[in-house]
Amino acid sequence: MTSCFFRSLTVFLTVLLRNGEIMSFKQVDRKADNILAALASAPVFKKQGQVKARPGVPGEQVVTKLADGSEETTNTVNEGDQVVTNPSGEEYIIDGKKFADRYEASGEEGVFNAKGCCRAVTNPFGEPVEIMASWGEPQTGDECCLFADTCDEDGSNMGGEPYLIGADEFAETYKQHS
Repeated sequence: MTSCFFRSLTVFLTVLLRNGEIMSFKQVDRKADNILAALASAPVFKKQGQVKARPGVPGEQVVTKLADGSEETTNTVNEGDQVVTNPSGEEYIIDGKKFADRYEASGEEGVFNAKGCCRAVTNPFGEPVEIMASWGEPQTGDECCLFADTCDEDGSNMGGEPYLIGADEFAETYKQHS
């Protein structure tokens, strides 16, 4: 009975140590109807500024850390992937096609101008959340994070792969477009 209780409990909560504090994360299906509906009606935001990027080395592990030092997720580079570093230092992996759709060369080697858009909503649960990201690894966000999904500039053609982004990182890199 006790082991079943704990197994059930872990389906709903993950407990991690983050910045010296124990945090529990509500397990969320990133493709749940309520998340997808909220994103479909959310405002469109355009990514701003420049990023640094380099070709990733297949098999390379990249740990995405937010500006506050907390770990958001881990991902492994596949052939053709780019490793992107935002102005805040947040580093993440993006596949080559998505990279070409979202960034353009700036004229300075290794520096790219952002051109991508997304729809985004503030975490509706009011508590830290964990999703299984499109790359097959857990991704966590605090109670202020945003759920986002890529889209065209007019808000159409959503990517269908919702992800999390820290509130501070979002405020630094996105501006409302419509």
